[in-house]
Amino acid sequence: MLHNTMDSTSRHNFSMQKKYIKNMTIADAKAHFAAIGEKSYRAEQLFNWLYEINVDSFDAMTNFSKTLRSRLDDEFALSALSLEERAISNDGTEKYLFRTHDGHFIESVLIRRDGSDDGRLTICISSQVGCAMGCRFCATARIGFKRNLETAEILDQICQVRRTSGVKNDNIVFMGMGEPFLNYDNVMRAAEIMNYSFGFHISVRRITISTCGLLEGIERYIDEKRPFNLAISLNDTIPERRARLMPVEKRNPIEDIAKLLAHTFPSSRNRVTLEYVMRADNIAKEDAIRLKKLFRHGKIKINLIKLNPGVPGFEPPTDKAIEDFRKNLEIMNVPITLRKSFGEDIDAACGQLSGRRYDSHVHISQEQLPMHSDK
Repeated sequence: MLHNTMDSTSRHNFSMQKKYIKNMTIADAKAHFAAIGEKSYRAEQLFNWLYEINVDSFDAMTNFSKTLRSRLDDEFALSALSLEERAISNDGTEKYLFRTHDGHFIESVLIRRDGSDDGRLTICISSQVGCAMGCRFCATARIGFKRNLETAEILDQICQVRRTSGVKNDNIVFMGMGEPFLNYDNVMRAAEIMNYSFGFHISVRRITISTCGLLEGIERYIDEKRPFNLAISLNDTIPERRARLMPVEKRNPIEDIAKLLAHTFPSSRNRVTLEYVMRADNIAKEDAIRLKKLFRHGKIKINLIKLNPGVPGFEPPTDKAIEDFRKNLEIMNVPITLRKSFGEDIDAACGQLSGRRYDSHVHISQEQLPMHSDK
C-alpha cells in the first residue's frame, strides 16, 4: 500500500534552504545559545523537543519565548527531508521514500517485529544517497554514488518515521542505502546524538553500524573505542568468489579483517556480527570449515540470511541446505541467528533499497543485478 505525502506547497517550502538544526551536537547548541544571550540549559530543552517529543514546528516549543522561537525559525530548518511515499507490507513492515533538498531520494524501513526474542522495533536507516561499493547483490549499487547524507538527514529519517508511524523504535541499524564508513564523521555524530539521554536515548547496544568491510574504517572505529555494535557483510568464505560479488574484497581482504578483529577488538565489547547471505553455492560444509578457520580467534556472532529468490544467475538454497549449514557452523561455538526477511512485497527487505524514483532512468547491467545483502 502506497501513500503519497508531499504536496506542491511543501515542495516549495522545502526548497528554501536554511541550516539544519539537527546537524548540531549538544555542544554546538550550547555554544549557539550562549552566543545569542540564552542560558546553556536551553540546548537540552531543544534536543528534548527535537528528538523525544519530536515536534514538527518551532512554534510547538512552548517553553521558549516567542522571540526565541521566531529567531530559531528564521535561522534553521527543522526538517532535513521531505516524506514522499510510505509503503506498508502485508507483514507490517513500512518503507519510507524521502526526498532531499537537492532532489535525490533515499529510503528507510520500519521493522515492527524483527524476529528477536525481545521484540525490538527497528528502523533501518540510510547513510548515503546511492553507494560507491558496487556490490552485485545490492539494489543501491544500481544508482551509483551521489553524495553523503548530512547528520541531520540521517537523524530526520528516524524523526519522520516515528512521527508518521506513531511508534517509538528502540533499535537502529545502519543497513540502508550507502556504506556508513565512507560517511564516517556524519554517521558517528548521528549515532552519538541518538544516544543522548535528553533526546532519542537509544542504548549504544541498540545501535548497529554495518560495513561491507573497509579496513581503514574498522581500524578507526576500534581505535576510537566506539561503543556501538559493529556488523560486517561477509557473504562468502572464498576471497576470489567474494571479490566477484563484492569488489571491496580486492583492497580489503576478509582475511585481513579477521586478523584485525582477532588481535585488536576489545574483549569488553559486544561481539562483531558477521552478516552472511546464503546462496545455493556458498553454504557447503567446506564453507563452514573455512568460516571457522578465518574467525577462530575473533569475538563474533553470525547472522544467516536467505537469498531472495528470482534473481537471474543466483539460486537461493533449500531449507535442508540451510539447516545443514547451520549445524555445520555449530562447531564454532558462537551465537548463530537465522534471520527472517521482512517487507519483500514492498521491496523493503535486505538489499532491495534503491530510492524507487531512480528506477525509471537507471540502466541495469547483468553484472549489477541485485541479489541480497545488508547493504
